Amino acid sequence: MSRALTDQITLAGRTAPARVIFGPHETNLAEGRLFSGRHVAYYERRARGGAGIVVTEVASVHRLDHPYERAPLAETNGDGWARIVAACRPHGTLVLAGLGHCGLQGSSAWSQSALQAPSRVPDPSTRELPAEMTGADIDAVIEGFRRAAAIAVAADADGVELDAGPTALLRQFLSGLTNHRVDEYGADRLLLLREVLTAVREELGTKRIVALRLSCDENAPWAGITPDAAAVWARDLAPHLDLLTVVRGGLYTPETYRPGAHTPETFNDELCRGISEAVDGAVPVVLQGSVVDPARAARALDGTCDMVEMTRAQIADPDLVRSIRDGREPRPCVRCNQACLVRDFRNPIVGCIGNAEAGHETRPPVRPTRATRDVMVVGGGPAGLEAARVLAERGHVSW
Repeated sequence: MSRALTDQITLAGRTAPARVIFGPHETNLAEGRLFSGRHVAYYERRARGGAGIVVTEVASVHRLDHPYERAPLAETNGDGWARIVAACRPHGTLVLAGLGHCGLQGSSAWSQSALQAPSRVPDPSTRELPAEMTGADIDAVIEGFRRAAAIAVAADADGVELDAGPTALLRQFLSGLTNHRVDEYGADRLLLLREVLTAVREELGTKRIVALRLSCDENAPWAGITPDAAAVWARDLAPHLDLLTVVRGGLYTPETYRPGAHTPETFNDELCRGISEAVDGAVPVVLQGSVVDPARAARALDGTCDMVEMTRAQIADPDLVRSIRDGREPRPCVRCNQACLVRDFRNPIVGCIGNAEAGHETRPPVRPTRATRDVMVVGGGPAGLEAARVLAERGHVSW
């Protein structure tokens, strides 16, 4: 049966109003390591626009994991999650707390401590050499995930999403590129992820969502995670999950998680379809990867996935799902990454070249003018179209 982006979907007994996800991403909206009022407004705006699920910016589960200056810290963000949930729930949108640890792909500049990793493999980007984690370090990370999950439950989040994506410690334990251990965590690279899932499930129970973001291809077949290996893991983990998001990228190719316009749209179609076939309906699967066109996204629901993650598309147009419901074309995302990719020492605020509101949702709304004017707009690019839209919203006539 054909499915639509605006169809509901039930996960762990909780119903999302649409099959479109606003996924986790860095925003630099935090105040220190705390979710801010700007975060609340940012997520509420996408919920108001019809998003089925909002996954919050990934919060570090351990204080020594401080990957960028304004990275949220789970242990201090119970109130922040609670405010985000309270803002999104009236719109029916489910809220998942993003939880993770960056391991060797973090930064000691902010933690002022050695990076932790499965093995002493340097990050090719920073060339920083991490410390190999001891048994006590691993236990502390598992406990960090457990505590973070408990805080999310206390905040009444609908669930959590665990990050095992391109820059995550959980992925580093899975990969032969970064896991050279000779103990049980090397013999069974899936062991840590299983232990984290068990700890988190114990805190959430069966009536909240446990989701996993899993890198299923590191683009390094000589030692990294391959689609075939990921398919086996996905089958193994499916009974313990309520949602599985298929992503790509790893130690040498983290940029393939969110590439620019040079990479074809929905480039993970084949990878996601393979994982969907492997789990065979045991867990709903999410397609991620330059999904910005509603027509392509809708087609993917017929055989490739059960939900689609359209994060950049909803940065560009927070009313994307509402527009689809109303039969209107949403404001397009051109996948330029110019304003929405903000991992930068200058801490730019998340934004969009086509949507001046993005990241600034706390600004006062545009009010109609008292004196209408005829205004000539020169140029029909993103800036010109946005200028014409705002002029019309205020009551002016543009041409």
